[in-house]
Amino acid sequence: MFPDQLTKAFMLPTRGHFVGIDRNNRLFTLLFALFPGLLASGTSVTLVFAFLWALISLVTKRFAFNLTRSDKIVAWCVTFYVLVTILSVVIHPNPEKGWAYLLKMIPFLAIWAILPRLRAGISGRLVPFLITGAGIGMIGSLVFSIVQIAFLSSRAEGGAGNAAVFGLFAVLFGSISLLNAHSDSRTERAIAIAGFACGMVCAFLSGTRSAWLVMPFHFIILYWYLRGQSLPTLTNAAKVVGTVLIVAVLAVGAMKVAERYHALENDIVQLDQQPDNISSLKARLLLWSAARQAFLESPLIGQGPQNRMSLVYETLHLPVDKQMTFTHVHNGFLNAAVDAGILGILGVLSLLAAPIIAARSKAPGPGRDLATALSLLLVTSYVITGMFGIMFGHDATDAVFTYLTIMICWIEGNSPYLSVQKVAHLADADAIALRA
Repeated sequence: MFPDQLTKAFMLPTRGHFVGIDRNNRLFTLLFALFPGLLASGTSVTLVFAFLWALISLVTKRFAFNLTRSDKIVAWCVTFYVLVTILSVVIHPNPEKGWAYLLKMIPFLAIWAILPRLRAGISGRLVPFLITGAGIGMIGSLVFSIVQIAFLSSRAEGGAGNAAVFGLFAVLFGSISLLNAHSDSRTERAIAIAGFACGMVCAFLSGTRSAWLVMPFHFIILYWYLRGQSLPTLTNAAKVVGTVLIVAVLAVGAMKVAERYHALENDIVQLDQQPDNISSLKARLLLWSAARQAFLESPLIGQGPQNRMSLVYETLHLPVDKQMTFTHVHNGFLNAAVDAGILGILGVLSLLAAPIIAARSKAPGPGRDLATALSLLLVTSYVITGMFGIMFGHDATDAVFTYLTIMICWIEGNSPYLSVQKVAHLADADAIALRA
C-alpha cells in the first residue's frame, strides 16, 4: 500500500549519523511541498529553521561544505540579488523600516548551507517526495478552497492568505505534480493527475488572472517533458476518469473566467466613465505610472525598498479618501527598479536566471530533463504572475523560489527517475550505504 511505501521510503530502518541527515532531508522536502497551498507561511518558517540548523551542522562539521562549480555560480546569482537589496537599504536612510527588508534576505542565503546538507544524503532520493507532496498538497488545497468559496469569500486564498499568491502556488505545484504522470506506481500516477487537476481548479477559484496566463506555457513545458517519457497505456476506466476531470476543470474555469472577464470589462469602462473611481485596473495603472517616475528620479541606485511605497504615493498626490495601502506596485520588475534602480533590475534578472543556469549546466540525462522542466515551470510562473502582482518580497514566494532552486541544483544530470515505490524498495540498501 502507498502509505506504507511512503513511510518506509523516508523512515530509513537503520540508525546512523548520515541516515538521520538523509531521513530529515526527505521529511523536510515532503512537508515543504505540502505547505504552499495549505499553509504558505510554513514554507518560510521551515526553510529558515532548516537553514539555521544546516549552518550549525556545517560549523560542527557534521557534513562537508560540498558545492560544485555550477552550484557556486547559482549561489552567487542569488547572493547578488541579496547584496543589491542590502546596499539599497543601507544607502537610503530609514532605519525604522529598513531592518525588515534585511531580514527578508535570510531565506535566499539558505542555498549556501542547505545544498551541502542535501548532498550529504543519497542522490536521487528527494525528488519523489517533492513531486508527490506537491500532488497531495494540491488535493488538500482544493478542499480548503471549496470551503472558502462556499462560506468565506468569492476568491479562494487557500492557506496563503492572499488570492494572488495562492493562484501562483496552485498553478506551479499543480504542474509539478504532473511530472509524476509516467511513474511506475499506479497510486503515484493517480496523485499526479489528481494533483494537477486540483491545482488548475484552485488557480481558477483564486480568480488570479495572471496565474491563468501561466497555464498555456506550463502545458507546453509539461508536454515537452512527458513526451520523452514512457507513459503507461490508458485503460478505459482511466480515459473516463480523465474525461470527467477535464470537463470539471473546464467547467469551473469557464465560470471563473467569465466572472473575472466581466470584472475586467467593468474596470475598463470605468476608466472613461468614472475616472475618479479607483478600480483594480486603475490602481495598477496608477502604481505603474508612479513607480516609473520614482525610478527615473534615481535610475542607478533606486530609492530603497523601505521608501518605495511612500514615494509612489507622494508622486500620485491622491486625496485622503483615495489613499491606497498596497505594499508593492504590482510588478516585480518595477518594484526592483524603484528599490535599487538598474542594479535592482539586474538583481532580479540574476535571481530568475539561477534555476535555469542550475538546470542547463548539468550533464545530459534524465535528471537534466527533469531539472530543466522544473526550472522552466518555476521561472515562467514567477515572471508572468510577477508582471501583474508580487514576485519577490513575500515570505512564502521567496522561500518557495529558493528551495526549488536548491532542489534543481541538487538533481544530478544523469540520475534516473525514481518513484516513491522504488525509493521504498531501496530503503534498506540506502541505510547501509549511509552508514558506510
